[in-house]
Amino acid sequence: MNNSTCPLNVAPSNDCANSHKVLQNLSSWRRYRTDNIPTHRYCLAVLGRTVEVTMGYKVLLATFLLVCAGVCQGDTTSEDSATVCTGECAEFELLCSTPEYDVRRYKSALWVSTTMPDLSLSQATARGRKRLHDYFRGANDKRLKTSYTAPMVTQTREPSESPVREITVSMPLPKKVTKSPPTPTDSRVVIDLVPETIMYVKKFAGRSPSVGFIADLEARNFFKTLKTKKEPFYGNDGYYYVAQYGSPGSSDRNMHNEIWVFAMNERSYKYLEFNDQTADGRVLPKCLRGVETMVWEKMDQSDIPLLTRKQCSTTYCQASNNCPKAETEKVEGIDDMSIRLKIFKGGSRSFVYTPPTCHYDTASHASLGPLVESLKASDVSSSEINLMVTVVMEKREELDGKNSCQKFFKVKFVAGGAKGSRSREDVEMKEEAGLQMPKTVEALHQGEDSVSGVYSKCFGGNAYYEPTTIASTAKMLMERLKDKKKCFLGDHISVVEYHPQYRLFDRHNEIHLDADPDCSDQEGRPEFTFNLPLSKDYSRTDMRPSLGDQCDTHHQCPNTTTIMRLENNLEMFQYAPGSWFLSKSPTKSCSIREAFNKALNPFLSYLNGKNEGNSKIDMIIPLYGKVNAFAQPGSCETVTTVSTMVPGNFADNPLKPIEDTVSVQRLEAEKRFIRSLYKGKVGSGELERHLIGLIVDVGNLKPFGLEYNPQNMWLATYGDARTREELLEVVIEVKKAPKDGQDVIMSEETGDERKEDASDGKVALPKPEGCSESVCPTVYVTKNHSNFMELLLPSRRSVCHLTKLCGDPRTSGRQLIRPILGYFNGDNSANKKIKNFAVPLFKVRLYSAEEEEKGISPCDREYQACVRLPDEYKDIPEPNNKELSIFTASKGLHGYGIAVRGHVSEAVASEATSTLMQTLDKENVPYDKASENCRSIQE
Repeated sequence: MNNSTCPLNVAPSNDCANSHKVLQNLSSWRRYRTDNIPTHRYCLAVLGRTVEVTMGYKVLLATFLLVCAGVCQGDTTSEDSATVCTGECAEFELLCSTPEYDVRRYKSALWVSTTMPDLSLSQATARGRKRLHDYFRGANDKRLKTSYTAPMVTQTREPSESPVREITVSMPLPKKVTKSPPTPTDSRVVIDLVPETIMYVKKFAGRSPSVGFIADLEARNFFKTLKTKKEPFYGNDGYYYVAQYGSPGSSDRNMHNEIWVFAMNERSYKYLEFNDQTADGRVLPKCLRGVETMVWEKMDQSDIPLLTRKQCSTTYCQASNNCPKAETEKVEGIDDMSIRLKIFKGGSRSFVYTPPTCHYDTASHASLGPLVESLKASDVSSSEINLMVTVVMEKREELDGKNSCQKFFKVKFVAGGAKGSRSREDVEMKEEAGLQMPKTVEALHQGEDSVSGVYSKCFGGNAYYEPTTIASTAKMLMERLKDKKKCFLGDHISVVEYHPQYRLFDRHNEIHLDADPDCSDQEGRPEFTFNLPLSKDYSRTDMRPSLGDQCDTHHQCPNTTTIMRLENNLEMFQYAPGSWFLSKSPTKSCSIREAFNKALNPFLSYLNGKNEGNSKIDMIIPLYGKVNAFAQPGSCETVTTVSTMVPGNFADNPLKPIEDTVSVQRLEAEKRFIRSLYKGKVGSGELERHLIGLIVDVGNLKPFGLEYNPQNMWLATYGDARTREELLEVVIEVKKAPKDGQDVIMSEETGDERKEDASDGKVALPKPEGCSESVCPTVYVTKNHSNFMELLLPSRRSVCHLTKLCGDPRTSGRQLIRPILGYFNGDNSANKKIKNFAVPLFKVRLYSAEEEEKGISPCDREYQACVRLPDEYKDIPEPNNKELSIFTASKGLHGYGIAVRGHVSEAVASEATSTLMQTLDKENVPYDKASENCRSIQE
């Protein structure tokens, strides 16, 4: 197909209009002026239900993921541009055009709509037009008269169970009132946000009254055209739209109408992107394939007014037989018609998945795939699913800790019409990923099987784009119920979406709160906080980093298998068994870049023939460099390792290196890592920022059983990122849960796993790479329990300082540590400086409950710091400072401990101490409760 382009600000020639026109730079689309657009009085759009993905399977996003936001502004490829729209019109961009149809992108906007059931499309359109006319002429709370906008769009779909269909008539809201739109006095007229959407658009002729008779036929024909052209779209049984620009009484039989078919919006695109289905472009409209930048514009949350409903629709369920049956009652004492008590009756089936995410927007992206696979394995078809529910749960800190997700989520597909009682089918997280259910989710007692029902409040719009509306609606519902002394389960809310994403106007959503009529199920429930956490991807405006064709025929890459994709563009994957080259920097350096070059140079020499076979070896990309997360800024103790996989032709018999710093190691076990991609340059500081973000993202997922090994992190480069921005990849090893009686630790040199039986001896805890024994003395695990460790600190001599401090010794600890540093700098009986001393071990005195009850001044709490002396000092000089003492533990110190990741603040340390003591008490483990509690900063 000819891909010639047409300028946006020039009326297209006949040749250009008949060619395939592509807008090359999506990020710089320009808005058409309405006075440059030819007149079209009608537009008609069609939306369907399932998407055909040519990758060998169907992605059934249909029923709940994909939302259209289409509006019509006119045709820019034909007719005189002065005759399409004479007033304020909805904005769109022409992306490309074929002889049969256009592809347009419609801007996010507020629309006013009204819905009614009817046999006749034309009669319903006339009734809807009258209601909207009244609104524009002053039937609103401000009695404000505004100018008409265009187009007037009629939304409908072909009838399914009965000849009566639901029909919605809509018009764009004038821009001058969008900040504070007047509220309609007719409760049947509503205002909603319609998000930015890409649509297929086909024109057809006919005057206004005839549109109702030919719309179904034109829609079916357009679906056939798109299917013939192999364009991706969402089925042929969805909504379509008739847009009218001219006067409804016009007798012009050559007026131009349009059919719109939903292509995608941001929500559908990001689902595909999350599952890595956009890289080859086959799920995009043909003319957008190969376009690198796909940037979506959202309306700012602060610009979206709280668009509540006065009363709820009763015709929102298209296939009513498949909707869960519910008896709806007025809530006693509440006169708000949008708040009701619903008691579900009859059979229904729900498919439930708990996605491993901390963020509301990622919950649906991560859940739809597993839920669709579960549907395929059941006797329930996608057409029977009529609502999607996202349950948002407040975390219970006593179960899942403070330093993790603020909220957890469950996503449900619900089908009505099932015989018998209600049933629920949990879709488990992938077993191969080794994940688990957060304890908060396990502890949640939801009223799914209760006859008590749910308190419900309806709202409009698109739930994905309006998290602020969701939080505000939930808060309003809770406050009204509390005012009337109604009890409910207040640690979670359910966001219910009844419509597929390709329905544009007058969408029906609900907030559900599980009822607790006798107030008997309130204990232990944290108060719900009214915000929905959003991922970094939600507001991302630049291109999502992707491997793309980095590993095509021009390069050879390691063989990896994706286990699952996670939020913020993270991916869990594993390497296949194979051999790897490793080259360690021969001497210490003062920067990671210097250490990297020292490790790289002998490795390049090896590849260029400095090996026992004097043979050149091709290098597999990417090139990995080990990252030391414990490196201190300005330290000249930095060493690193570079690594890449042995190419296939040398895999069975790698050539022996000549230099000692280069080695070949075999990875037999399949190791799992988390991968994060970004564009950057080595040495720019971006690595540190990205690494911190990665550790935070992975650390937040700890309640899902996701643990990582901070000593096995690598930076991978696919090009020379020392001089220019390149695609960079950070990988961090995922820890596997050890089997009973075994501990998994990592080799200090290579990061390889080795398992040691704790029942036969002690196991050394890992420590930072490059940190010597004198600085980071080894701590041994003598026995590893599931929730705590038995530890041994070997015999040692230490200099200690005991004093009282005001606050955290990590922040106000100069007073604590300064005398010890003075001792090592010569303030001792031998006036001798002592080098290579270890990191401090902090001790905090624990006070009894009786002492705490009496009250202890913040500046009267006792702290102690001890620093191990080097073993080579046989005669230890006495301290000159009388506050210091020498402590000797000839048989070592035995104790109990738990690991704490990240910065150990006083709050974190106190929480960890409390958790450990509670665990020991629960397990009936004896320990000296009057002793001091030791906390090491050797992290």
